[in-house]
Amino acid sequence: MKNYLLNRKDLFTNLIYVNNIGKKTPEELLELASIIGEVPLPKTENQIRRFKALGEIPGVIKVTAGGLFGHKEVLDWHANLPSDPNRCSLILIYANKNSEGSITSWIDNRQSYDDLPKDIKERCKDIKFTCGFKRGNYTDDKFFNEHHNKDLIHNLVYTNEEGIKGLFFPFLQIMEGIPTDLFDYLKQHILQDKYRYDHHWKDGDVVISEQWLTIHKRHAFENMNERLMYRIAIK
Repeated sequence: MKNYLLNRKDLFTNLIYVNNIGKKTPEELLELASIIGEVPLPKTENQIRRFKALGEIPGVIKVTAGGLFGHKEVLDWHANLPSDPNRCSLILIYANKNSEGSITSWIDNRQSYDDLPKDIKERCKDIKFTCGFKRGNYTDDKFFNEHHNKDLIHNLVYTNEEGIKGLFFPFLQIMEGIPTDLFDYLKQHILQDKYRYDHHWKDGDVVISEQWLTIHKRHAFENMNERLMYRIAIK
């Protein structure tokens, strides 16, 4: 199969990769994702139930009505499972059908970090925080249980596996650890338009994003019950 995707090093360097790869089956998408890294497959009974409910094939989750995040309302800013010690560092999203008119946005927190004043960078460098999920913070999806993982501690200033430094700041999933004034400053700073990429989906599009130094948001879409996306997490 032709390899349309960048290699792992490029993905962790560029943070966001966009292409149109045409019509692909879930099996073909899984093969493409496996070129980059390990795709976790369901092992426990709970994971198997999840994939049976939401998945197309093991490792490939449907994002649509009846699948993960099937609501038509906004899915606000987030990163992949920041409270999970086994979280995946890359997420692949593929537009299968009826995607035109829907928009997903990404924030580049390498660039936003680079632009911080020196005094703010100095203040950020030793900040640590913990994450969790509170319904209504970025979604009302009932699939997730409310929780706060106080045992998994993150650095606000993060260096990924290719040495790219930036902010790990999934602000709607952060539970505690960042002083309020700094939190508010960083939130206002990163939400500037110059750090945001808006992707206007077309069928066949694929976006792969690094999940430490980016966060993403799906805008409201009235025809969610007709749109089908596939999502693959890559370790």
